[in-house]
Amino acid sequence: MKIEEVAGSIGRVVFDEYGREIGILVSVSADAEGYVEYVEIKVEDLRLEKVEGERVKITDGKLTVIPEWKHAAIKLIDSLDRSYKRKKGVEEMIAKGEIPGEVLKELERKLTEQIKKLKMKAKEVEAEIKKRIEKIDYQNMHIARAMAVLQMTYFSGEVGERQFEQGMTHLKKLKETLTKEKEEAKEILDKLSKTLELASGSKIAVKTPAKKQEAPKTTNVPEAFTVKVVDG
Repeated sequence: MKIEEVAGSIGRVVFDEYGREIGILVSVSADAEGYVEYVEIKVEDLRLEKVEGERVKITDGKLTVIPEWKHAAIKLIDSLDRSYKRKKGVEEMIAKGEIPGEVLKELERKLTEQIKKLKMKAKEVEAEIKKRIEKIDYQNMHIARAMAVLQMTYFSGEVGERQFEQGMTHLKKLKETLTKEKEEAKEILDKLSKTLELASGSKIAVKTPAKKQEAPKTTNVPEAFTVKVVDG
């Protein structure tokens, strides 16, 4: 994204993809071509946070930041998918034999090494997503406790109705956004797992239908008959 697209948001609230306020945009850094390298966000009057330009976008006129775990996962899935498809393409070319094998073997070796490195990176990304899901679960428990305390103090008359409704509205909104993020995290984790399976060359076993057992052939055996012996 170019700096001109972001500059107008300086001094405004920055949101994440789930509608949560992150802080205030205070500075933008761009390279010689004008592309955003990173932005500086003031978080709750406590600190500055540097966010890479690749994680920034404009959504409905608002500056939006893509979560770090999601950005890393999507980028990795794309790289794995491309590398896998390229390797399959090279394998098909080797099978046809139209291009010198030495050239194709070198390409195949490089792609194999690239996929190997991406698979190692995938383990780190998977761990980060699972860690984020655990944090969301913890936050949801925290929210549930806060709701319980708020209701208790409201029913006891210690907190007024207006304050109770305002507090509950914020808690519910936070829970909704966390639930949405968790669902997306699980979907991306599943997609990453399937992409890894393809890149590893795993084949899904296809069950062949069992052969029908044929009834044993019968020979022409005469039917049994009864012999009656008569005296004299």
